[in-house]
Amino acid sequence: MATAVAGVAIVALTACSSGGASGSAGGGAADPETLTIVQEQDMAATGYDPLMYSSGQRQFYEASYESLLRFAPDGTVGPGLASAFEFNEDGTVLTLTLTEGVTFTDESALTADLVIANLARRSDTSLPAYSGFAPGGDAEIVSAEAPDASTVVITFAAPQFQIVQSLAGVPGMIVGQTALDDPSVLDDAPVGSGPYELDTDNTVKGSTYTFTRNELNGSADDYAFDTVVFRPIIDPQARANALISGQADAGVVKSSTVSLLESKNVGVAQKGGTVVSMIAFDKTGTSVPQMADERVHQAIQLAIDRDRLVKTLHEGDTPQRNVLPSASPGWSSELDEQWARDVDRAKALLAEAGYPDGFSFEILSGGETQSDLESIQTDLAEIGITMEIRPAASTQEAFAAVNTTAIGILPLDWSDPVGNMFGVIFGFANLQGGDDADLRAATGALAAAQDDAARTAALQDINARLLEIGWVYPLYEPFTSVAYDTDKLAEVEFPGEQSIPLLSAFAPAS
Repeated sequence: MATAVAGVAIVALTACSSGGASGSAGGGAADPETLTIVQEQDMAATGYDPLMYSSGQRQFYEASYESLLRFAPDGTVGPGLASAFEFNEDGTVLTLTLTEGVTFTDESALTADLVIANLARRSDTSLPAYSGFAPGGDAEIVSAEAPDASTVVITFAAPQFQIVQSLAGVPGMIVGQTALDDPSVLDDAPVGSGPYELDTDNTVKGSTYTFTRNELNGSADDYAFDTVVFRPIIDPQARANALISGQADAGVVKSSTVSLLESKNVGVAQKGGTVVSMIAFDKTGTSVPQMADERVHQAIQLAIDRDRLVKTLHEGDTPQRNVLPSASPGWSSELDEQWARDVDRAKALLAEAGYPDGFSFEILSGGETQSDLESIQTDLAEIGITMEIRPAASTQEAFAAVNTTAIGILPLDWSDPVGNMFGVIFGFANLQGGDDADLRAATGALAAAQDDAARTAALQDINARLLEIGWVYPLYEPFTSVAYDTDKLAEVEFPGEQSIPLLSAFAPAS
């Protein structure tokens, strides 16, 4: 799902102070064998089932799970739990040769039957983010067969050359047999084959997640640290303070804190490719009847003042009127102009839709979204729409917002656009059952693309259609900024177009 799909409206955790662990400004954490990463949100809010999450949670879940395929440091896709993979000529059949000797934390073994059972979970209706693999889905798996114990043959309903990007991320993560037999065990701990396993004695859900080296994993030594600790800290200033004081070694930070961090000798690596957006959860008028009309979505699109939002709240970021980031071949200057703010046109569209006096709806907010939503609230009021902002009472309520509210706000990482479309647009953010034939056709064309020209054309179609039907309201494009302790860690690098570093990218400074 896009970066931090779970970040629809997360409430702030207790902020850490600028004091604490010993060490010089810019890091100096006391334990050289432990890597502490601060994150923008609780990555295990609903347990440890990887199929409840997506690309925004990839780094966290890389500790516990391995995917069928794997991203290399340069962003290319290579072997993972599958030591080799090959498509047939038309891209409808993918053959995986499984890596030998893989053992899960429940001591079950990697077999073709286990992988097939994992793939079958993707058609579970309780895991909507991956329903694209289910019958009728955009990435429908017609069959998954095991010619022998180490070979899996997946047949898709349509060409899926681009699916390897998804299978290298969270959608391709495999759980052990115990979790297949009883998925509820994943409420308490992961059951994976990754380089680390959860230390439940030193984990406090929602506060601190501690992972220690998994001795059953043959490649665990490829990861530099014996222990990895993830700490969700929602408040961006508190996150920066943790990095400055040495309470944390690395973590994603907001653009507004980069200058402070650099002044304190904290290293910052940056990458584009993410667009913070409002997402239309209700595309059918299920919770808010007005949302069934495409013109209402277009009016909201035209009402938002992205330039003012960035100028007042996100200095250093870029206003964005395209769904896709500026570096994407699908980005369009024509669309940027077409969807520039136009209050009169927005009012006219509302009137055409039958709502000349506007209407009202509720949206949930979190610590990092409150100010943005207040700015947008003012914009929408100008065209007669009342957006009532209510702080989410809990992370669980924020996750459930996709079922009950019309719109949410979250950052979308477009490094895997096929995965975004299957996992978020038609998945996680579409529990109220919206559909669009043109968008599905463009998504299918993207999944089947074998060259740059076909991929570009499909991305352009997706971008234009998402804006036209108002399923995504782009707001601004920030750099993904990852801060790190330069005394302890080497420069953090991003894998190709991916805007989230691999867990293995954190290595000791030379």
